[in-house]
Amino acid sequence: MMKIEIENLIKKLTEISKVDLTTPPKSEMGDLSFACFGLAKEIKKSPVEVAKELKEKIDKEKLEIIERVEVLGPYVNFFLNTKVLAESVLEEANEKNFGRSTIGKGKKIMVEYAQPNTHKAFHIGHLRNIITGESLCRIFENVGYKVIRTNFQGDVGLHIAKFLWGLKGSMEEYEAVKKKSVKEKAEFLGRVYAKGGQAYEKDEAAQKEIVAINKKIYSKDKEYYKIYKETRKWSLQYFDKIYKRVGAKFDRLYFESETFKRGKELVLENLKKGIFKESEGALIFEGEKFGLHNRVFLNQKGLPTYEAKDMALAELQLREYKPDSIFHVVGKEQTEYFKVVFKAVEQVFPKAVGKENHLAYGWVTLKDGKMSSRTGNVILGEWLLDIVKEKILEIMKDHNIKDRVGVAEKVAISAVKYYFLRTSAINDIAFSIEESVKLVGDSGPYLLMTVARIKNIFRKYGKKVSKLNIPEKIEDAEKKLLNQLSDFAEIAEKAANEKDPSKIAHYLLDLAQDFNNFYTVYPVLKADSTTRDFRLALIKTVETTMTKGLYLLGVEIVDEM
Repeated sequence: MMKIEIENLIKKLTEISKVDLTTPPKSEMGDLSFACFGLAKEIKKSPVEVAKELKEKIDKEKLEIIERVEVLGPYVNFFLNTKVLAESVLEEANEKNFGRSTIGKGKKIMVEYAQPNTHKAFHIGHLRNIITGESLCRIFENVGYKVIRTNFQGDVGLHIAKFLWGLKGSMEEYEAVKKKSVKEKAEFLGRVYAKGGQAYEKDEAAQKEIVAINKKIYSKDKEYYKIYKETRKWSLQYFDKIYKRVGAKFDRLYFESETFKRGKELVLENLKKGIFKESEGALIFEGEKFGLHNRVFLNQKGLPTYEAKDMALAELQLREYKPDSIFHVVGKEQTEYFKVVFKAVEQVFPKAVGKENHLAYGWVTLKDGKMSSRTGNVILGEWLLDIVKEKILEIMKDHNIKDRVGVAEKVAISAVKYYFLRTSAINDIAFSIEESVKLVGDSGPYLLMTVARIKNIFRKYGKKVSKLNIPEKIEDAEKKLLNQLSDFAEIAEKAANEKDPSKIAHYLLDLAQDFNNFYTVYPVLKADSTTRDFRLALIKTVETTMTKGLYLLGVEIVDEM
């Protein structure tokens, strides 16, 4: 858009490769600003002198979008032609690819996210994971990448053995729960797992029994395998229910049960090549050789560890989809783990060099509690969605809405998603239920309320907008909205480059606030016909942009609240 035009002009006039235009702190200083410090250092002149010279060159170009240029010390400040700005923004907003770019065209990205373990609770950390992963997929797609959504679920390992050990004293309840709902089955699995987890930590005899059960699971021992298969199915049915509820979908579900055998084979095959080494009865990868730390890939009992399973997973993912990059959305506590695993994968599969990436996210707690799936004091992801929905229903109890429950579900999902995505993924979050549901301010419901407000204006108008005429006078609040709207594609591209959905969230909040500030002061339907039609076109563009931005966050809009 206009910003890119001006950036390209500066590049042409200065022969520098990168131009960063910023918004001045006060509107009277202009719409865009270019700081001349870097350029001045490069050509060894004072920034003030460089700014004056650049202004003279720009003035000669007579770019239509630029109304005038002023120099303020080392800054070149641009005042945009409001009429040209309005025509450009409102025209481009009607195009199918508004807000999109093609930086990822011809490239294939795999995003692996969600990754719950069967037989364990789906907690709010998993919820943050899946919300972050799905948003990243949409942001990547928006800039042209072909995105493959995958999910690596742990369905073998010590946690299964802990569950099966815990089940021994709960067989009567197990038989009864077979006839209950998917949710009740999942809650039962979580309780039994927690019981086994606690015993493993506190009871040495129980620990030995659990280790023995674990070995039998890998060998598909008949004593446990039938129950294992049935309860695994319960978990997957429950996970699928949550995936649908939060709008996530996957092209491929991977399981540890399909990688553990191959993981062991890969370690043994590459032991002969010197990539792995025997140490105290286990097989390790010597990360120390690469400035990292050593990790066990086959334990002393000959069983593959998570590391070996992840290596086999890499082989599968690279072979099946041949992606240019793979992004694993996993908690930040696994950062050092992934450094070693990725280095081992690169030694075994040289074609993987530079393709494996860890997208880390922070811890999640409630402001008044902690969580631990081992102790059973776990905050369930679905519980959070349900409690937020209850709060929304209470807030909207006096609202005249046709489908109150359906709207409350969408608003609740928006509340949780926005709260997670409004901060950079790497940051820890103490989730506040009260803050997440408020209808004014920094929240998902506020953004949905803004879109619904615009839709209501058009319902009241009840007609198609006439042919657009730009009025002679455009108010500062209208120009501010136009400038905001012109930035959407750039913000969306920045979110993809930095792999950061919070860029979209912040942008949408600013846009919603600017719209509401404008609408509080300036009438739309009661303005004269030319101004009315212009303002209708303007707020329709705000609605279009908000809807597209919310989609990138994984949020579905509502028509009324």
